[in-house]
Amino acid sequence: MLIYRKPFWIISMKKLNPGHPNSKNLCEYLQEFPIPTTFVCLSLNKIILPISEDLKITIITVCKNSAKFLEETIRSVIDQTHKNIQYIVIDGASTDGTIDIIKKYSAKINYWVSEADKGMYFAINKALSLATGDYILILNSDDVLVDRTTIKNAADVMAKETLDFYHGNMVKSKDGKKKKVKLFPVTFKQLLFSTHCTFAPHPCFFISAKLNKALAGYNEEYKYASDYDYILRALRKKTSKGQHLDMFISNFRIHENSISASGKIEDERKKILVQHGYYQKSLLIRFSYYYILWMYYKIINLRHIYKAG
Repeated sequence: MLIYRKPFWIISMKKLNPGHPNSKNLCEYLQEFPIPTTFVCLSLNKIILPISEDLKITIITVCKNSAKFLEETIRSVIDQTHKNIQYIVIDGASTDGTIDIIKKYSAKINYWVSEADKGMYFAINKALSLATGDYILILNSDDVLVDRTTIKNAADVMAKETLDFYHGNMVKSKDGKKKKVKLFPVTFKQLLFSTHCTFAPHPCFFISAKLNKALAGYNEEYKYASDYDYILRALRKKTSKGQHLDMFISNFRIHENSISASGKIEDERKKILVQHGYYQKSLLIRFSYYYILWMYYKIINLRHIYKAG
């Protein structure tokens, strides 16, 4: 088995899928590519694609009047060491300087538009229709990726198995202080009975293009909590498989103007619980799951407190 890097090729010593019309043996492949003299041998008999850098990640940011934090968000994306990123920014006709910030970095944004729309999830669905990545991540306009290697580190793991979804840890930021939040693998039932999206946070959730297509995007009837419904549907789908990434993905900013701090989510969250059958289970089951999950969450994060910086 031979590996050729940049681009990555792993070529079987046997014919590749002999029944396929494009099947070729090793010598025929070597004649077509400028193969370098250094190789790494592996005991594999299949093509493995993609490898990390071949994995394309679409990152979507939607915004409206987000001038206060948006520049930091954009820079956290365009400064990533993983270069195979499609970055889409959808603005809802801002009037506060947001558009000037987007224009400043437009050369490094694959697609952006500013026009009146029907809300955050309408804008996300618009961006999803333009997404060409293998995986998609929604990054809020007031959040940032943890560091420059975040996407590369995640892609290195995702390229190995290419599951339907991955979710990672997060950092919470409040009043200039930060707190690391460790998470864990979570099932549909666990996320539902936790009654929140905390254990699979939206800005730390990578979804495959295939699964996103199957879900048909976000439910625009929900204006504030559609991400909870979306992730529940992703986990609920019988054929979907996912994994927890034990790494920090995004820095989630809590501030007075954030949706999380506004209280607007609560009514929709209750409707989503009804939609997914939460109240069809006994009170004992619901409470048992709830307290066990949140107790575990608290225990694994006992040492994590807000710190300056």
